Amino acid sequence: MWSLKGYFDSLPRELEEAARIDGASAWTTFFKVVLPLAKPGLAVTALFSFMTAWNEFILASTFLTDESFYTLPVLLKSSVGRYSADWGLFSAGAILTSIPVMALFYFLQKYLVGGLTAGSVKG
Repeated sequence: MWSLKGYFDSLPRELEEAARIDGASAWTTFFKVVLPLAKPGLAVTALFSFMTAWNEFILASTFLTDESFYTLPVLLKSSVGRYSADWGLFSAGAILTSIPVMALFYFLQKYLVGGLTAGSVKG
């Protein structure tokens, strides 16, 4: 939320004021002016939030005691023992664990790149 607040603070107030002068209501201004400008910030926040929840290890390994409820990172840790490791299983699990994050990034990349280039061309 803090990163979104910073992003919304960086949006120009003049655009909102111009929409209000043109007769737009507060909701119309938000949905037609502010929200489209905030897509890059929303995309980054969504990606970081998903990655944080998906890769969560500490709380899952602390509170989950039944092996059928383990998250993927906790299951990956179980393939590495104290004196031995099944590196093939670990590598396959790491790839499978990273697929949803890569898929989300692939879906959100047009918003991320659009945010990087927004405002770079005058006119």
